[in-house]
Amino acid sequence: MLLTVVFWAYNFVALKQVYQQIDASVVAVVRCVVMWLALVAIGKAMGYRLRYHASDFWWLMGLGALSMGVYIVFFLEGMRLATPAEGAIILSTSPIFTALFAYLFRQERFSWGALGGAVLAFIGVGIVVFFGPYHLQGNRLGGILILCSSILWALSTVVMRRVVQDRDPFEALTLSMPGALPILIPYGLLDFAEVWWRYIEPVTWIALLHVIFLAGVVGFLGFYKGVKQIGASGTMLYQFLVPPLATAFGFLFLRQIPTIGQGFGFAIVVIGVWYAARSRMRAEARARRLDLATEAPPAG
Repeated sequence: MLLTVVFWAYNFVALKQVYQQIDASVVAVVRCVVMWLALVAIGKAMGYRLRYHASDFWWLMGLGALSMGVYIVFFLEGMRLATPAEGAIILSTSPIFTALFAYLFRQERFSWGALGGAVLAFIGVGIVVFFGPYHLQGNRLGGILILCSSILWALSTVVMRRVVQDRDPFEALTLSMPGALPILIPYGLLDFAEVWWRYIEPVTWIALLHVIFLAGVVGFLGFYKGVKQIGASGTMLYQFLVPPLATAFGFLFLRQIPTIGQGFGFAIVVIGVWYAARSRMRAEARARRLDLATEAPPAG
């Protein structure tokens, strides 16, 4: 998960480099197809039996459509307009939505503290978007799209937990990816034909390889493994590390410095998400104690 955090944090910077020569829609298609082919080749070499079962076929297709399809469209389009720091901060609200969806899907218990933390985090996100570098031009679309992608990613994480209960994380990731193709191919096929591939600079190729293999293949495998071992909400807590790392990478490689207002908003987001996670864990602990007390045999 720590490697995943580093690769995902730099991904915000890598995308900015790729976008100088390749459209977001083309990146989405290339990333999905190359990732899928690479995972299939690795799986065959490692002896995995990549077969669908009738019991989870539609769950896998739905997971792929959400996590590799709709989510990616919103995220990549949002990153065209947002800075690495802005994108990472807004996306860090995913643990909040994951906890809410986990409650709706009855994977976890409801907590008023978690709801209060969600409201606080929303306020922080609003501050980050309003004080972003594009607010004077009235262009806040990037932040809104990334917030939508955060909600979609949280939903896909809860679905993911259902899938990896009975599947190896590698199998679940590989078999789910075709579910994204009906979404991504119409989205990027026309733009794909307009790219002058032979004029792509080496630094852009390197950034694209990072987006596909390190942030894509390695990053998602690490995340799926984390969801299987420590659950959806527990794994999402690692994303708290992404915004400060993405901000540092943005400064080092792009010389982008977040505004004071964005720093204040980020602090509110962190406090809100931390309070929500703390409340959720306390609610789970209380529920476990009640369950143990109910199941305990009578004395004597």
